[in-house]
Amino acid sequence: MNQDEPTAQPQGDFFNNQAERLQADLQNFSRQVASCDKLIRMANISLNQIDDRIAEAVHVEARAAAIVEASGRAASLAATEAATNAVAASVAQLTAVTVQAQQVCRAIDRSHGKAVLWNAAYIACALAACLLTGYVTYRIGKAAAITPEIEHAVELAARHETLLNKATDKEKKQIADIVARRAKNR
Repeated sequence: MNQDEPTAQPQGDFFNNQAERLQADLQNFSRQVASCDKLIRMANISLNQIDDRIAEAVHVEARAAAIVEASGRAASLAATEAATNAVAASVAQLTAVTVQAQQVCRAIDRSHGKAVLWNAAYIACALAACLLTGYVTYRIGKAAAITPEIEHAVELAARHETLLNKATDKEKKQIADIVARRAKNR
């Protein structure tokens, strides 16, 4: 640098100032870059933590889905087993009731058959009694035949009845008086 040149010194200061400023700006920029780098590292750490938590959540969700699926299978199996047992119990009860109903029907059929036999026996006994009564009456009537005296008395009674039917009120009164006197004399 030449001292004869009066403008050389201030220009050097200018460039030095500019250089210092540039250097200060570079340092400031370097700090900002470092801060950004630090923020990026922190963001990456946070993202890694978030990724870890997401992976853990996915793992927990997968385990939960497996538990839900296993629980669903177990519940379905239990429900199927319970329904199967209920149907089997209902079928067993229905079978037992059917067997009992068949036994009752057979008992009713037997009772009906017995009742028919008893009715037939009663009817046969009643007919036999009627026939026996008729036969006995016939034999008694034949053995105790009407004698001529009985026939004469019946004929005489019929004539008296005819006469009484033809009698006047005065004659009926006289007959009643005669019968009354005979009754007193006895």
